[in-house]
Amino acid sequence: MADKKASSKRGLWFKLGRFITGLTIACFFLPFFAVSCEGMDVITVSGVDMAAGCQPGGLMSEAADEGGRRGGGGMGGEMKIPKVPVEPLAIVALSLAGLAFGLSWLRTRQGMTGVAVASVACLGALIGLWLKVGGDMKENIAGEMAKKNGGGEIGSKMMKETKVESGSRFGLYLACAGLIGAAALCGLALKEPEGTELQTEPPPYAPPPA
Repeated sequence: MADKKASSKRGLWFKLGRFITGLTIACFFLPFFAVSCEGMDVITVSGVDMAAGCQPGGLMSEAADEGGRRGGGGMGGEMKIPKVPVEPLAIVALSLAGLAFGLSWLRTRQGMTGVAVASVACLGALIGLWLKVGGDMKENIAGEMAKKNGGGEIGSKMMKETKVESGSRFGLYLACAGLIGAAALCGLALKEPEGTELQTEPPPYAPPPA
């Protein structure tokens, strides 16, 4: 029996599309942003944290939880880590990622078109989230350092000396990579006519008998 045509992008999408979009949703449970001190992430925020307003992760949250389990003793018991503010862009991005996952189960051109559109829109929402949340975190850190160290210039100097930084993390990058991959593969699959995934390679040419 001849093998199915390996170059069919439609067939590749029908096999891998649901896994790509499913893994993209899983990336929302990974850290999207973090605040680090001396190279260690003390606060981490995932995509789901921002969509649902959950408690952040990181070393400070772990210390606070440990202190709470021990009855409030020590430094961990004195710390209160507030919940992550709900970000509308995170809700939009997670909803679009879920929509892309649902549409990836449809073996139709309309389904592939929907996945491509939802993936591009989700990517745009994540870029907007990166710009907004990344900027807000840097401003909040600078403000807190200024309060604790008596002024803007002193606060900025102390922040540099103690290497307190904030920025995006691998969860955001992986989610964007998954969305780009899904949109690109759908775009290539849409260029092929229906039924391409069922085509088989022609048998090897055999010269006619002499």
